[in-house]
Amino acid sequence: MTKSRRTTLAALLIGLASTAAPAQPVDHDALREDVLLVLERQFGGFRAATAALSAASERYCAGDAPRAEYEAAFRDAWLAWAPLDSYQFGPIEQSGAALTLNFWPDKKNFVGRALRELLAQPEAAQRDPATVAAGSAAGQGLPAIEMLLFTDAPECPAVIGISGNLSALAGGLYEDWFGEMGWAEIARQAGPDNPVYLSAEEFTKTVYTALDFGLTRIADARLGRPLGSYERSFPTRAEAWRSGLTNQIIAAQLGGIADMVRDGFAGAVPADEIDELLEVMGQTRERLAAIGVPVAEAVEDPMTRIRVEGLQTQVHYLQTKLAQDIGPALGVETGFSAADGD
Repeated sequence: MTKSRRTTLAALLIGLASTAAPAQPVDHDALREDVLLVLERQFGGFRAATAALSAASERYCAGDAPRAEYEAAFRDAWLAWAPLDSYQFGPIEQSGAALTLNFWPDKKNFVGRALRELLAQPEAAQRDPATVAAGSAAGQGLPAIEMLLFTDAPECPAVIGISGNLSALAGGLYEDWFGEMGWAEIARQAGPDNPVYLSAEEFTKTVYTALDFGLTRIADARLGRPLGSYERSFPTRAEAWRSGLTNQIIAAQLGGIADMVRDGFAGAVPADEIDELLEVMGQTRERLAAIGVPVAEAVEDPMTRIRVEGLQTQVHYLQTKLAQDIGPALGVETGFSAADGD
């Protein structure tokens, strides 16, 4: 056999190995229940955090809560959203919640335009969640509150209306997932007559694809957009650059992915492969912490920019590990992702 034929055969065998069925059959029904427990915890956490933010908005605007307390509630709500950003299917996709809750990237300052329209309303209307819900999606979410808090725009009473609407949206997402005949039940009733999932394996594939999408969002959007090119960086393209939360949002999304792998997939994936991926995840979070300053600042300094580039490379490596180890163990590959439409 010639060297070229041996090389071709080796490549073919590698390709077959990467798409082969898992060594042991996966119980996708049991896996689904573990995954749904993680999702319920994460969606429930966001519902609780936005309810707390809404209550904090009332106290802050009444002068009964200090600024630091309100900023902490705002931060907690955004970090509770971060894990859910990966799951842009089902209720999030159907309701358009990804843009409503977090209108980003905002290339044309639609958030600023929406806020100008809201602030032109009487104060009673500004504090009414119904007014906010009837307006532009760009003015309904976390970036709108951030712009009010970290510019010279008047914060109150608009933050009351926006946070109240946020709380309602988060509660609606939870109900759409876990209420009677919610998306969780659609997943549980997977089968030939199911309009979404023809098998339980398809739900596994959807969730696995969502984790891959989450890593793409981190590498290409949360890091890639502010990095720009070597000739020119774009600090204000960083998510939440005004509040300096970019790094914490990335950490929270990585944490959500780790939770799903550890608690959602552990029953189907060998423990050593779970541990290895979580070790790489830990290394990724260490690189994030080593940047030392918010991403928007880091990309402007050649010394810290290198760390951001290194983190981006590490996230791509983490994505490769997910594809090489976790996907084959689950017996699935990535399907259509929200990133495919970008």
